[in-house]
Parts: sequence; C-alpha cells; structure tokens
Amino acid sequence: MSQIDDQAEITVANLQARIAAAWQAFLVFLRELTPEQLTGPTDAQGWTIKDHAMHIALWENSLLALLNAEPRAASFGIDEAVWQQGADAINRILHQRYNDLPIDDVYKTLETNHQAVVARIAEFSDRDLLRPHREFQPSTNLNDPIIGWMVGNTFEHYPEHEAWMRDILAR
Repeated sequence: MSQIDDQAEITVANLQARIAAAWQAFLVFLRELTPEQLTGPTDAQGWTIKDHAMHIALWENSLLALLNAEPRAASFGIDEAVWQQGADAINRILHQRYNDLPIDDVYKTLETNHQAVVARIAEFSDRDLLRPHREFQPSTNLNDPIIGWMVGNTFEHYPEHEAWMRDILAR
C-alpha cells in the first residue's frame, strides 16, 4: 500500500491523470529498449527488464481483483498460504512462472491488465477512493483507504520498477 500526501485531495480525475502520465512515461522508457536489453541483463535477483514489466502487469491484475472484491491470491494463481508469506514469496513464484514468457506476450498482458484497471477505476466516485480496504477484501480488517492500493500499484509502481530497470541497463 502507498502513503500519499493528502488522501482527501485525491479525486478520480486526478488519480486518472497521474496514472496516465506515469504510464506513458513508463511505456516511452520500455519502447526505447531493444529485445536484448529487455531479456538479456539481469539484476541481483536474476530479473530481466521483461520480468519487471511482467511483475507490473501481474500486480495490476491483483489490484483489479482487489477493486472487484475478489481474492488477490487467486488473481496470482497462488493459494492463501503463499499469499500470507508476503510479496517476496509471491514475486519469487511469479518470476519462476513467467520468466520464459515471450516479450510480445508480456506486452500484451501489461496492456490488457492496465486497461482493465483504468476502466475499473473510472467506475469509482471520489468518495469510493476513501472506502476502507476491508470493504473490498472482507477477509481483512484493514481500515486504510483503498486509494493507497490504487496509487501503490499504479503511478508509484511504474517509476519504482523503472529505476530498477535502469540499474539493470547500467550494469
């Protein structure tokens, strides 16, 4: 989840604008890369830039599940026990599962999942952004506003991974 400065000031319109701007910047970065840059060099965990892009796609899909009040673990195709182990365990499994996926499939998944999230957010009202997490995932008792998960899995997530991707290129 994300910490944003003033959640009361966030509206659906400015959330959409921030997502769109960060998404476009992320796509510009990815489009400048060669297939070799996308799939060759790795970071210390063995992730390529393509792996980071797939990670973004998968976490946006889990955000969609959250916003649809569906189990996030199921959106990853993992069981609840793995979900309870946290993001590192989830990410290891997802990396193993998808690291051989062709780049075209990664791009298709990235775009499809992003468009689905954007469309779902468009259905929210400004008040909905402040609804507590527990209303979307009844198995939790988290009262933090849902906006934090939207921000953390969209416009804050892209530049976070882009920085790591740039580190891969600098190796």
